[in-house]
Amino acid sequence: MKSIRARLLAGLLFGTLCCTLVAGLLLFQRANHEADEQSDLRLREVAWALPPHLGDGVQVPKDADLDDAVLVQVWDAAGRVAYVSEPSQALPRQSLAGYGSITHRGERWRVYGERRADYYMQIAQPFAIRERIAAHMALRIVPPLLALLPALGALIWIVVGLALRPLEQVAQAVHGRSPGSLQPLETAGMPPELMPIVVALNGLLGKIDSAMAAQRSFVADAAHELRSPLTALKLQLQLAERAGSDEQREVSFQRLHERLDRSTHLVHQLLTLARHEQHHTRPALVRTDLLALARQVVGDHSILAESRGIDLGVTGGGEPLWVPVHPEGLSVMLSNLVDNAVRYTQAGGQVDVSAGMERGMAYLRVADNGPGVPEAERARLFDRFYRPDGNAVWGCGLGLSIVKNVVEGHGAEIELTSNDGVGLVVTVYLPTA
Repeated sequence: MKSIRARLLAGLLFGTLCCTLVAGLLLFQRANHEADEQSDLRLREVAWALPPHLGDGVQVPKDADLDDAVLVQVWDAAGRVAYVSEPSQALPRQSLAGYGSITHRGERWRVYGERRADYYMQIAQPFAIRERIAAHMALRIVPPLLALLPALGALIWIVVGLALRPLEQVAQAVHGRSPGSLQPLETAGMPPELMPIVVALNGLLGKIDSAMAAQRSFVADAAHELRSPLTALKLQLQLAERAGSDEQREVSFQRLHERLDRSTHLVHQLLTLARHEQHHTRPALVRTDLLALARQVVGDHSILAESRGIDLGVTGGGEPLWVPVHPEGLSVMLSNLVDNAVRYTQAGGQVDVSAGMERGMAYLRVADNGPGVPEAERARLFDRFYRPDGNAVWGCGLGLSIVKNVVEGHGAEIELTSNDGVGLVVTVYLPTA
């Protein structure tokens, strides 16, 4: 691909050449008009310069310059030819009292006729001579213009180079930065043509900085959250090793399994959150039946619900509800909502999953009759690693963060309410188009 400078140089030189040729054509037309006027004047001057009586003994001096040559013809009162300067080019007599144009033997002529005393004088000149004169006039001006093209090209090269210097400075400013240097580029003194590019670059640098800050925060939080369960695992393993009886050892191993389950769950949630935060653009959407998806997720959590004595099921039913979504992301989102509801609902409680249309949008809803969450704390449930105080159920506080990422990726809305002050109802509204 050619550089911008080369394109500008080629385009400007080509445009200059075209303008020069057009100027030459216009100049030729103007010169041709001027040549016509000057030649017409010359025809009349030749007629005026002729003696009143011409005969065979009179000779009109011939001009060495062919461009000034004219054809002189004279007829007497009886209509007899009295004089012809070039018999080989003789033209028919024209009854003119001034100027006229004729075509003779395929050649166009300009003729001037004048009657003086008993004679009729006819002075003529081919149009080809006039066109040749105009062409010579134009060609004397066009070559100097064409000779200026190399100088003009050098000037354009220098001027374009100076004009592109701010762009090169921006490129050097970006190229010379380290991966961690994401400060905005300076816009002071920036040409208006480059301002949109610099503003867009600054916006991109800001987004990268925010993404890297979020990543650093995620890594720091993850390291902090992993430190405690790993330390507890090590302590529990030491207690198992020091157990003095089989009963103590069995209890220690049981607690060790619980710690491992918590650590596994935490790592799984961290990986899920990291995977969904990597997608800065919306995923490809596929028409999916929300009711079928809800039944699948409920089936995956049925064993956990039965072990806790919780009534888990899909309410409603009816016709399939097809909505364009990202099936994998929506499945992860609904799984986290159902998992949270099952874990935080007391034994013997109830968790209902439903799907339908409301507010002109499709929705997925998970409702439980558990202890619920105070309204003042609901907004913080989407923060990473946040868990309400006084909660005895183990968890890592990432489930709703994952839900929030999936919801934002779908351009959807999420709403936290309660069922007449009982439990927690989470509703996700999905656009149907």
